Amino acid sequence: LPEAPPMTDPVNPLRDPEDRRLPRIAGPCGMVLFGVTGDLSRKKIMPAIYDLANRGLLPPGFSLVGFARRDWADQDFAQIVHESVKQYARTEFREEVWRQLAEGFRFVPGDFNDDAAFDQLRRTIEELDEARGTDGNHAFYLAIPPSFFGDVADQLKEHGLAEPRAGAWRRVVVEKPFGHDLESARQLNDILGQV
Repeated sequence: LPEAPPMTDPVNPLRDPEDRRLPRIAGPCGMVLFGVTGDLSRKKIMPAIYDLANRGLLPPGFSLVGFARRDWADQDFAQIVHESVKQYARTEFREEVWRQLAEGFRFVPGDFNDDAAFDQLRRTIEELDEARGTDGNHAFYLAIPPSFFGDVADQLKEHGLAEPRAGAWRRVVVEKPFGHDLESARQLNDILGQV
């Protein structure tokens, strides 16, 4: 019989530092949330962001910018997030975690075709890069109906928000369902692919 190979310590792939499934603190970043007044944002996204912070998985300078057709101040937006988090978060509410997270909240009022609002959004992101250390890393979460994806994508491109500077990243996040059939999904993909 052939000799069996020597036993080696088994490698656990979940302990591989290259494995992205390991819970670890995210790098410097911010999120712009379009559609902050909707159910998806209030019941899922904002509580999930708090849960990540509560588990210590968000960087200290994380920022959240809400964008909607409301005449709110940053404090009004923070109050909406506070209420959503207290009602829907899966982890225990801790005031010290909330205070640190809320320091990075900003709100930009406007419509999806409003050039002035997207210019204000660009300035807000630049300010957060400096004040919160987000380093140009931003995710744009489209918690809005797919019929508005094109408007937002065009505005992100026109105002220079889609292009990261060297060493930084920008991402657009969309929810499923992505279209109502294959053709509409391809159209949405083409619209977002232009940015």
